[in-house]
Amino acid sequence: MHAANRQAGGSQIVLLVVIAVALAAAYVAIDLYTGGEKDMLTVETRGMNMVSALSAYKRESGAYPDALDKLIPKYVLAVGKCPGGAPMGYLVSGGEYMLSCQKVVFKSMPYNYDSRSKRWAG
Repeated sequence: MHAANRQAGGSQIVLLVVIAVALAAAYVAIDLYTGGEKDMLTVETRGMNMVSALSAYKRESGAYPDALDKLIPKYVLAVGKCPGGAPMGYLVSGGEYMLSCQKVVFKSMPYNYDSRSKRWAG
């Protein structure tokens, strides 16, 4: 009976370890998801200030600027920052532009605004 009890106790320990690992993995996944959701909201909020400034600049000059720095100080006080502190990326081409921040979605993928679609995507 001692061998059977030891085997049953060992199985319970293995089961508890598997459950603990699964819970830890779930916690990490939830943390990445909620952190990414919060970062996406931050990017959208800061990004909409840049979108408004870019629209005002285009109304006055007829085209988008070649760099976000050209919006300072008339349209914005500073270029919008990504959650990590880096300035938002900006690419203008063919009369349209894209704003972007890296490592936002699940804290690993970029999050972008496309002026053509007027939508954020990641």
